[in-house]
Amino acid sequence: MPKAKCSIMWFRRDLRVNDHPALLAAIESAETVIPLFILDKQQISEAGDKLLAYMGKSLRSLDESLGNRLHIIEGDQVEILKELIAQHDVEEVHISAEYERYGTQRDAKVEAAGIKLVRTGSPYAVAPGRVLKPSDGTAYKVYTPFYKGWRAHGWRAPAVTP
Repeated sequence: MPKAKCSIMWFRRDLRVNDHPALLAAIESAETVIPLFILDKQQISEAGDKLLAYMGKSLRSLDESLGNRLHIIEGDQVEILKELIAQHDVEEVHISAEYERYGTQRDAKVEAAGIKLVRTGSPYAVAPGRVLKPSDGTAYKVYTPFYKGWRAHGWRAPAVTP
């Protein structure tokens, strides 16, 4: 199958290049990958000074790892993605799956706007909801049985670094 001409790797929580399945999927699927981080005004307004400083440091490190190619844009995610998709004839937007309310609502809003998101991997060794009690399929409430179940379930090997 031929590669797409251009895809976007939309970084959100996974601000790294090591062990990043979504980044690898983006690289494997397209000739050109636009690495992107969108500064959401809501997140910025709700974050404290220490979190913002940590985010800034993490973004600088990610940008350096990407050869100073990271696009950091402030604004509405849907508008920014639509604009970049149109400008660069982007065929796919790659992301790591998110499970928290903010992330799932944001992704649903983006997809409702007609933007297809390609989910590969997540920030977790094992995605939430994958390790359940064998007796009734519900979540563990005590750590030790969860830990044993997690060990028995196993996890994927780390992804190679591009």
